[in-house]
Amino acid sequence: MPKLLLSLLAITVVAALVTFWPHQTTISQLIPSQSDTAPDTATDTAPDTAPDTVTASGSDQLAHPPVYQAFTAGPYKLVIHAKDDWQTPAVSSQFYENEILRWQKDLPHQYGPRFALVSPQGQVLLLDEFINVASPHALTLINADGQTIVRYSFDDIKAALAVSAADLTRQATSGWWITTPPLLDLAHDLALISTGGTTLAVDLTTGELNCRRDLLSSR
Repeated sequence: MPKLLLSLLAITVVAALVTFWPHQTTISQLIPSQSDTAPDTATDTAPDTAPDTVTASGSDQLAHPPVYQAFTAGPYKLVIHAKDDWQTPAVSSQFYENEILRWQKDLPHQYGPRFALVSPQGQVLLLDEFINVASPHALTLINADGQTIVRYSFDDIKAALAVSAADLTRQATSGWWITTPPLLDLAHDLALISTGGTTLAVDLTTGELNCRRDLLSSR
């Protein structure tokens, strides 16, 4: 009799384990592990184009452009980079055609130009300076051979547009006088710059300036 009871008890225990264990397995599969739900803790989360920052004094920080920037069009590439990791505002540039160096030069723009355009014909247009000043280098046009075609100061731009300095600076959102980032008009070999409620058109071959008040609005 005791042996029969022990046998019955063992069978009952085994049956209970078979019934209960699959249910536990199914539940555990519905609960994600902690590693699956933990946030990504990688430290390099800033985009490649984010401005560099350096401590100026205490908690103050001065935003800088990236140490290295590249602008390309067709076979041409313009590289602009800090000469000493922004220990000073000094900037150098190199211009390549099909990865062959065409020209290189130090740029007078403090921390580099605010904008740079490269055309499919190899013209380079540098606009304003990264620092917010009425720059003597407001617009510089360089051809594919590295020759400076024209250089205009802020005062030259103001005179060409026949707009007051107050109007230009009041409407500027990118630097001292530019309202929106410049565009290339490839069909007419022009650069178009919105500023002071008008559009400045720059001939990329001659450097001639023209005021086109309705040019961008009509596009």
